Amino acid sequence: MIVRKIRRDELKRCAQLAALAFEFPMEGAEQSPEEFGRRLAEHPNDAADAHWDSQWAAFDDDGETMMATFAVIPWRANFDGREVVMGGIGGVASLPQYRRGGAIRRCFEAALPDMHARGMTLSYLYPFSNAFYRKFGYEIACDEAAWRLKLAGLEGPDAPGCWRLSEPGSDLAADIRAVDAARQRRHNCMVLGGDTEYRWTAADPFVKREYVFVYYDAAGAPSAYAQIQAWPGEELNCVRSCFNDRAGLEGLLALLRRYAADHSHATLAMPVDVDPRALFKEFSLGTVERKLRQRGMVRVVNVEKALSLSRMKGAGTLRVSRRARRTPCAGQTPRRTWRRPSRTSAGCSWAAARWTRTGCRT
Repeated sequence: MIVRKIRRDELKRCAQLAALAFEFPMEGAEQSPEEFGRRLAEHPNDAADAHWDSQWAAFDDDGETMMATFAVIPWRANFDGREVVMGGIGGVASLPQYRRGGAIRRCFEAALPDMHARGMTLSYLYPFSNAFYRKFGYEIACDEAAWRLKLAGLEGPDAPGCWRLSEPGSDLAADIRAVDAARQRRHNCMVLGGDTEYRWTAADPFVKREYVFVYYDAAGAPSAYAQIQAWPGEELNCVRSCFNDRAGLEGLLALLRRYAADHSHATLAMPVDVDPRALFKEFSLGTVERKLRQRGMVRVVNVEKALSLSRMKGAGTLRVSRRARRTPCAGQTPRRTWRRPSRTSAGCSWAAARWTRTGCRT
């Protein structure tokens, strides 16, 4: 088995593996491998296309028969108030005849040291199986709350601000990014999206039944947004939504209430530490349903950098040990121990303390 980064003319084969693995139709199937690769490289649809040269693949011994593949996308993430580079794993796909043969494992064995060498501190992914990705050092990161709201039961006061619909000619992307930026500062390890991740803000509501709204509070500042999919007779789906304070949440609920005549329910996601039920006059008899959804897995790629940037507070000793199985920690010996001094003053912050380490240096 040969593992390497792909060539541009192999992008089409990667897309074919992904289409087969995720069971969706492939765009550009009629193009030649050269045309397909040139189109994505010159006109990327997303961050994965823009960083196509970070795609790994496992090949048969002939070096040309692709067995499995995944992308490593360099994202920016907020880590304890600092901006770090995060390697986002995406498009993990294997041909059925090669599954359970170790191809993805071999890709991780090559990709993790490469991520370390490229200055990445963390790595995220959305798993099909937690147990599978725990083999490579990933662990469950966080959850979100999925709320299903009965619109007829959302009685409450109208919000004092106003909503604007994104239409052709209007550009609300900057205001939407401002709302996101405030949330990213509040929640640790959030990914900081780039320009390609905000193309959805320019959706034409008259073509695709997707409606992008921005809420402005009484002072005229953007404090919430929502991207809503609305189909006749079906429940509203808030594909994306964000609010920065109670006023923004009240504005979001007031917007949803306006759809009550045509839709019975709406679904939207919120952070797990937000409970909107206090804003409802009635939340019994099925007015509100809440489910937890997993929001991916994470692992540390560069242990030394992550510990040096951590803003842990308190006094005491923290000991972190790592024992490699088959995939050694990138750039490190199989066994490493980090120790914080066992004696610290009661007022000493974790960030100010000095870390020592035992074992071989990186």
